[in-house]
Amino acid sequence: MYVGRFAPTPSGRLHLGSLVALTGAYLRAKHAHGQCLLRIEDLDTPRCKPEYTAQMLRDLKALGFSFDGELKRQHTPAALARYAEILHTLQERGFTYYCTCTRASRRTQPCTCQSRHLTYTPAASLCFSAPSLDTAFDDELLGRQELDLANRSCTLLRSDRVIAYNLACVVDDHDSGVTEVVRGSDLLYETPIQNALYAALGWQAPHYVHLPLALKSPEHKYSKQNHAKAVLEELSPRQALLLSLRFLGQDLSALESAQSCPELLIRAAQSFDITRIPKCSGLISY
Repeated sequence: MYVGRFAPTPSGRLHLGSLVALTGAYLRAKHAHGQCLLRIEDLDTPRCKPEYTAQMLRDLKALGFSFDGELKRQHTPAALARYAEILHTLQERGFTYYCTCTRASRRTQPCTCQSRHLTYTPAASLCFSAPSLDTAFDDELLGRQELDLANRSCTLLRSDRVIAYNLACVVDDHDSGVTEVVRGSDLLYETPIQNALYAALGWQAPHYVHLPLALKSPEHKYSKQNHAKAVLEELSPRQALLLSLRFLGQDLSALESAQSCPELLIRAAQSFDITRIPKCSGLISY
């Protein structure tokens, strides 16, 4: 069975960029008569406040999305214990090293921490480095991708002891049985290192679809970092869905008579065509 997912970070309300990714992931799953799971990526607790999660869930309900299975939250005792278990496994297999570099220092000079064989200190992060890294993979929309990566490692556990994105993402997708990851192309360059994590753990990697980004200007995507407004503050739920469907190149002619958002999504899933999705990011306004 096809299993997809939508995995937002609740650091603010749903913006247009996230809605485009959600629409693509949801329709891809429903067109395949599969499941679309919902996972709340709330590990960074200073940014991800409970009230933001509650508001995001209200936005998703207003838009008519109905997810399968139980809601998954990352910041729970059970999930944190699972991440700790996988961290221990990677350490035992020799795939980790301690790093004391800061983000600023990495921008100006290469990291040499792995060759220095550092031991744990409170200021150190725990990083992953695969013995080999295949930077090529197949994307169901973009075709064969062969990426030139400057950084061939990733953080697993931050120096503030927060589990890092790549580890949590891989563990959760595997444990949830996700067969295909549909997400924005801003995460394209995370794919090789995530595939390397799957290989290091002896797991099968999912298929991938990287969607075009919705741009508010030629230089800026719709994102919380770029102060994108909540889409439902600007548009009605129906208008927002139609806008995201139009951006994804879908045929809207069969959707005109759909009155409710759930009905609109059902019809959009029936007519969904991945070949109509643009391969390049583009400007979109409302």
